Amino acid sequence: MRVLIVEDEIDARKVLIYFTKQLFPEIVIVGEAASIIQAKQLIISKKPDLVLLDVRLEDGNAIDLLKQFKTIDFQIIFTTAYADYAIKAIKFDAIDYLLKPINPDELKAAILKAQKQYEQQLELSKLKHEQATDNNTTIAIKTAEQTYITPVTDIIRLEADGSYTSIITIKNTILASKNLKFYERILSEKCFIRTHQSHLVNKRYITGISKDGFLQLSNQESVPISFRKKSSVRNWLKKKN
Repeated sequence: MRVLIVEDEIDARKVLIYFTKQLFPEIVIVGEAASIIQAKQLIISKKPDLVLLDVRLEDGNAIDLLKQFKTIDFQIIFTTAYADYAIKAIKFDAIDYLLKPINPDELKAAILKAQKQYEQQLELSKLKHEQATDNNTTIAIKTAEQTYITPVTDIIRLEADGSYTSIITIKNTILASKNLKFYERILSEKCFIRTHQSHLVNKRYITGISKDGFLQLSNQESVPISFRKKSSVRNWLKKKN
């Protein structure tokens, strides 16, 4: 994983670099910046996977920097002496918000979380590439014991089960070791629709909506539809019919 350190205080920057290298020797620190201008240039040229970002910089603040990017394709851990930016930080899906002086245990936990998300993203990209080279006809479903290569058209629906996902196919049910959001990123482009926070359904198996507002499937199962999803589901059914 490639990391950029953005911190305007030299001593604080040295501390972050030291802790990061000591805790994660495999991480590559691609650069250091003390200002918005420097940070922007390094983000564009070095393409870091993670930015350790101080809130207050020499020529502005971190929010001003982030607003200059249409798409933020790097993870963020905010580091600051000020707690009043925490709410704004949430809007940028920051991994964590660490207050100075930096606690090495907190930094370690935050970077571990970033690494996990980074690895998941790599796996997702690899999986999408594999699906593309396989004409989008199958999907690799990993469980605790093995990997199933399953035709996408055989999947009836997916249901969240904590950090796992129950994948119901025409032949069996597979308890996958990834969460529902992981599979939604792959299957949302392949005739699947999110009907509920916990349910993703293959459109080809939808037969209608019951009087009590449940989605009816061709395998005789019923799936709940959240209030926010009812309009989009009904509109899709109208177009289908």
